[in-house]
Amino acid sequence: MAANLQQRIEKIEAKAALMIERYELMRQARQRAEAKVEELVSEIGRLERTIAEMSRQIEYLKVASVMSPDHRDVEATRAVLSELVREIDKCINQLSI
Repeated sequence: MAANLQQRIEKIEAKAALMIERYELMRQARQRAEAKVEELVSEIGRLERTIAEMSRQIEYLKVASVMSPDHRDVEATRAVLSELVREIDKCINQLSI
């Protein structure tokens, strides 16, 4: 009976040691998983900030493209300015006579 009890105790000890070993492996795996989650949350935050910045840049570019004159507008403005300069020259000539 004592030998049988000793065998049971040894089996329980072996199982307990195995459980402790498995527990430690699971604890380490959990720590790695938590670190990975933390890293990914940080990466998500960085990417969200990048997306927000790029969205602002897109809006700025849209506004800038709407505000920038096209080739026809530039030519029309040059023609108007040239005409005004000619009229000013005529006025200066008339005043100097």
